Amino acid sequence: MTNPTPNELTEAARAWARGSYALEAAVELLIRHGVWLTHREFRRYAIDYVTATYTRVPYAVIDWQAAHIALNRGCMPCSGSEAAILRIALSLADGLPVELGPAITGLDTANLGRVLAAIAHASGNRVAWLTANQGDPA
Repeated sequence: MTNPTPNELTEAARAWARGSYALEAAVELLIRHGVWLTHREFRRYAIDYVTATYTRVPYAVIDWQAAHIALNRGCMPCSGSEAAILRIALSLADGLPVELGPAITGLDTANLGRVLAAIAHASGNRVAWLTANQGDPA
């Protein structure tokens, strides 16, 4: 499938990240934020939608380095808070440095809650998302 629906892409990204707290946290942050997995340029530069050979499970493999490069080159137009969310996800998933102060000071309450839940998840708290942003899509 070359053009998955948003729901298919969400589930494929979760399937790909499953098993790594840091990847799960980064992917869930992008999903809950609601922008990046539907962002045309992000999908173009940073996501490879593949199907596992034996299990036939679809995966949305995120190339964090490609996302970082595309963001820094201005290939993915976005707001400052959208860029901050992506940079925080990049840091969680791939260890790319993020200036946390500037990244979080521009976030609204909902996005700050998502970031805090992602950090808690990355540290091993898989239920962090249950208490944060209960209005978010699951």
